[in-house]
Amino acid sequence: MNLNRLTPLIIALAGIVVAAADDVRPGATKQFTFTQSRIFPGTVRDVTVFIPAQYDGKKPACVYVKTDGFNPREKTLLETMIATKEMPVTVGVFVRPGELPAPMKGTLGRRNRCFEYDSVNDNNVRFLTEELLPFVAKEFNLNLSTDGNDRCMSGGSSGGIAAFTAAWNRPEAFSRVYAASGSWVAFRGGHEFPTMVRKFEAKPIRAFLTTATRDMENAAGDWFLLDQEMDKALKFSGYDYQFRVIDGRHVQGYIEHWQEAMAYLWKGWPERVKAGPSAPRAQEILIPGEGWQLVAEGFKSTRGPACNASGEVFFADTSNNKIHRIGLDEKVSEFVADAGQAHCVTIGADGTLFAISEKSGKLMRYDAAGKGSVVMDGILGHSILARPDGSLYVTTNDDKKPNNGGSVWLIKEGKKKLVDSGIKFATGMAYRPDQWLLSVVEGHSKWVYSYQINDNGTLANKERFFHLYVADWDDDAGAECVCYSVEGRQFIATRSGVQISADDGPTQVILPVPDRARVTGVALGGKDKDTLFAFCGNKIWRRKVQHHAMGAFTPWTKVSGTKL
Repeated sequence: MNLNRLTPLIIALAGIVVAAADDVRPGATKQFTFTQSRIFPGTVRDVTVFIPAQYDGKKPACVYVKTDGFNPREKTLLETMIATKEMPVTVGVFVRPGELPAPMKGTLGRRNRCFEYDSVNDNNVRFLTEELLPFVAKEFNLNLSTDGNDRCMSGGSSGGIAAFTAAWNRPEAFSRVYAASGSWVAFRGGHEFPTMVRKFEAKPIRAFLTTATRDMENAAGDWFLLDQEMDKALKFSGYDYQFRVIDGRHVQGYIEHWQEAMAYLWKGWPERVKAGPSAPRAQEILIPGEGWQLVAEGFKSTRGPACNASGEVFFADTSNNKIHRIGLDEKVSEFVADAGQAHCVTIGADGTLFAISEKSGKLMRYDAAGKGSVVMDGILGHSILARPDGSLYVTTNDDKKPNNGGSVWLIKEGKKKLVDSGIKFATGMAYRPDQWLLSVVEGHSKWVYSYQINDNGTLANKERFFHLYVADWDDDAGAECVCYSVEGRQFIATRSGVQISADDGPTQVILPVPDRARVTGVALGGKDKDTLFAFCGNKIWRRKVQHHAMGAFTPWTKVSGTKL
């Protein structure tokens, strides 16, 4: 008797009753040991590949990656759901975490599971996309999709957070996630995920999460509580997700909810998974449907941008020794051909462009035609900021004092005056639209200093005030540049993207750029002064926002408190 032809057919599988279609057909499995990783050098791991009977190689197959290795029950469920067309034709890759074998007998190897799965960096997703999946495709002559919309990843416990982390770091590589009792706890930074979900612009991820009423609890945290934190964070930022609380213990119900999870994750395919609206504070800045667009590329080191009264944005390409202008048509043109290795520019109230150099020690003035003259010599400046009264602030750094060599200088009436020192590494500066508070970025920490500006330009009431997000794998925020909007929000260029702070200090919104590059410069400008520009070394990105540029040309403007 051909059981696959019985309609309807009910099969019992591991205590679960599963409805099977007429044409459920068994797929093939292949096993191998993978030892060729450069991302996790020296590791050994078992891998099982499931190839569905419906696979013909004519078009790229979807991909299902399962952490912690092969589960025969999932093979049967894949066969069933592919047959019922609740899932597309999908190749399964079941991969164990790596182990670094001990060089002698009788002792423990180095277990890599926590290192690979609980870390919130991109090592594991890079291992999958750059090493394992290309190997599987080549080894078994498979046509596998590389589009994240066609890829799903699942797992339980540490394997669950690993699945979400892969999508979080590379949504273009994985956009569908099933995580049972995900370890959003303090093993290797996972407890920060609820906060990251709330602060980062929402990503195109669809997720199905579960937790158990008597879940695990240990030194890293309480899974039941922290899984609920993830639920609330995803809801807060408008993600497309489902969350289930299951009566039981750790990873309870993984198989029982597998079909429901897959049906939800793959619903509407090949329709693309879309990002949600993001958190409320982000919605006050972003415009729906307005994402990042590439302005130009091919530079060496874009830094120190500034906007003029008409909305044109000027910036230094330090390594190329040039100053460029972004016109109101968003075209980039050369403004100064030999810029004396300018590191930062600023625009005075009268439209004069000033530039400072860490190499030449010259503070330069440029007229509208790009003709330069020396204002001052002998000041190795990192950043420069023009004030409405015609004075300038300049930051400098003493390489002989790596922990406190940063200083702030006031340039006024042809003289320089030291107004602060002892900053670890002083980078960008900006003042608030009401003109009485100055921000100075400390590039080698997670802080932006705040000062009160006295009537004579000196500084008082110094505080390490603005608290920046630092990625788990970074030692500092790498903040380089800062600007304010007329509306009173502060935009800071960092390793993690553009961070936007509340007036009372904490970062509320983080906007990564499309290629996840470090942002070295940030400015508002454009025809209507409502375009946010992010400078990333060799590329410049832009997007329309609800906030507007300000500068020395802007009149005093009242600032209101930021909502929590």
